[in-house]
Amino acid sequence: MGTMKELLTNHYLVVPIALLLGIVVGRFVLRPLLGLIQRFSVRKRFQYFGVLFQSLGTIALLLGITVTVNMVDLLLDVHAVPGWFHKTVISLNVFVLTYTVAELLIFLYDRYTKAKQGRATSLFHILIRILSYITGFVVFTHLIGFQLAPVLTALGVGGLAVALALQDTLGNLFAGLHILAAKQLQPGDYLKLDSGEEGYVLDINWRNTVIKTLLENVVIIPNSKISSTITTNYFTLQKNLFFQVTVGVHYNSDLEHVEKVTLGVAQELLSEYPSLPKKFEPMVRFYEFADSSINMKVWLATDLYENQFVMRHRFIQKLQKRFREEGIVIPFPIRTIEIASDSN
Repeated sequence: MGTMKELLTNHYLVVPIALLLGIVVGRFVLRPLLGLIQRFSVRKRFQYFGVLFQSLGTIALLLGITVTVNMVDLLLDVHAVPGWFHKTVISLNVFVLTYTVAELLIFLYDRYTKAKQGRATSLFHILIRILSYITGFVVFTHLIGFQLAPVLTALGVGGLAVALALQDTLGNLFAGLHILAAKQLQPGDYLKLDSGEEGYVLDINWRNTVIKTLLENVVIIPNSKISSTITTNYFTLQKNLFFQVTVGVHYNSDLEHVEKVTLGVAQELLSEYPSLPKKFEPMVRFYEFADSSINMKVWLATDLYENQFVMRHRFIQKLQKRFREEGIVIPFPIRTIEIASDSN
């Protein structure tokens, strides 16, 4: 017993052993255990729990060290433990607890957001982590007896200088917050900027909005540009997109027959896409006496923005074939010129 007591009072020997034991526990016990739970969660389709345990697995070594140093702190003689060791234990406890709480809040946010909107944004992940770590730092300074108020006062003037230096970055940050708070854009929306960029929103982070074009290219746009330019969001009200195809027929055509045939072709095409809204009905509207034809617009709908190109392609093929069968002529561009005869 005397030897054990001497060992527990020798912090120069116990502390390194505790650190080494913590690394072993974290590497060979906690990391495989958390990985096993993560894979089990994914296999059982608990994707959110899988992400949470994967995040905890990244600090498995730190978790092991935290567990062992807390055990040492409880077993060692209080008078034999140096002050720096107590502060180290407090630091580890606060950091692990802060990290766990931050990841848990992100887990809850992702679960709620994906259930409501289908996809979360990394901007809120960053904000959750920043607020969590600030709170953890304040708690840490309180536990070790450090006065934080004088430091904050001294940093007031320096903070103004930093804010001026990071003006563009902060502008993009608050622009991103405004975009998300106003629900102007969400990941998964299809947008088109006035400057010509268009594509699906992949993510909105603290500085940029990332979109993927239909050609599988990734375009990175500053948040401030999106908030200050004219932006068309095709998914704001609904994900179904209405588009039109312009067709011209000969002046000798029976327009009622043309309308009936065109609507039949449009309805046949839409029946091939069951994901479209059931209440939608295609429309035909004649709108112009052109130089060589009477023009009409055919209104169609699609479930996704990029599908309109395939549907337009198929509609033109079907309509041209059906017009040939019905004897409806799509005229070539022609112009009739009358030359007045000279009476002399």
